[in-house]
Amino acid sequence: MTQTNNSEISILLAKAENTGDRVDLANLWRAALRLPKWHFLTKHTADLEDRKPFIGIIDNQPWVFVFTDRGEAQKYAADIHNEGFTEKNGEVMIISMDTDKAIDYILALHAKGVYGMRINEGNGWFSPILNLTPIIEYVNKN
Repeated sequence: MTQTNNSEISILLAKAENTGDRVDLANLWRAALRLPKWHFLTKHTADLEDRKPFIGIIDNQPWVFVFTDRGEAQKYAADIHNEGFTEKNGEVMIISMDTDKAIDYILALHAKGVYGMRINEGNGWFSPILNLTPIIEYVNKN
């Protein structure tokens, strides 16, 4: 299996956005699922042990923000003018997880009431977490 990189994700996202085709969307998800790690922003807290992946509220629903690489997370944190995602020295706070563990974590968040996941917020895509398992099953079959 070849490893996906973020430029491939960007190309696949643009294609899926332009065509709206189910195959193109499946290819985008397949590439995201092949990544070795997914990344999450976390807000600054005094105790490192208290840092958790950021969950934002959009349209009165809680969403976990997922990034396909650290650069995407850093870009988003810079674009929103430091909503608590950077240390005093300007370092962006990012939690990176193996993709399989990140998926398990996201599914556990859904069980706690988190509605959806926003991937590469600002220039990405989103899905209700309820759809994540069927998406994975579909991508793995095709």
